[in-house]
Amino acid sequence: MARYVPASPVLPFLLIAGLALLPGQTPSDPEFNRVARPFLAKNCAACHNSSLSSGGLNVQTFTTSKSVAQDRDQWEQMLHKAESGEMPPTGAPRPNPQDLEAFTTWVEHQFTQADAAQKPNPGRVTARRLNRAEYNNTIRDLLGVDFHPADDFPADDSGYGFDNVADALSLSPVLMEKYLSAAEKISQTRDIRT
Repeated sequence: MARYVPASPVLPFLLIAGLALLPGQTPSDPEFNRVARPFLAKNCAACHNSSLSSGGLNVQTFTTSKSVAQDRDQWEQMLHKAESGEMPPTGAPRPNPQDLEAFTTWVEHQFTQADAAQKPNPGRVTARRLNRAEYNNTIRDLLGVDFHPADDFPADDSGYGFDNVADALSLSPVLMEKYLSAAEKISQTRDIRT
């Protein structure tokens, strides 16, 4: 005989949360709804909507603050044109100065937040090798041997006027052979001194 198991009391909350995020639905975005949505609806949507898309812009696609980071180029153009007075066009009612100020401040704040959230890309790190002078000094300091093996190495390349820039210092097969030869000579010199 099947036993009745009561439903979990959490189930109704999960269903409501799931329905709230159905495709096409957007979560609440109070700042966007308070500042950007009314400004766009009043000053931009008449010409820049899904029917007209004047200038290839449809402001009705902007439904949350995230659209500022996702479509930054369009938002930068809108901000520039609103601040410079190019939009709304001549003959259309001008936005209220307080509304314009609130809108531009909000958009600039969104840009600042998006910039702060960016993960910087420091680029690649080049493996660095010692130049000839550094190599000789290192052997002297580490082993206490007054021997200058790097004098036989090929001349170091320079970058930006310096011979210790990692991007300019390559490791050629000839230099690798010189390293191995120098290591043998250093070990023989070290053995004699100890």
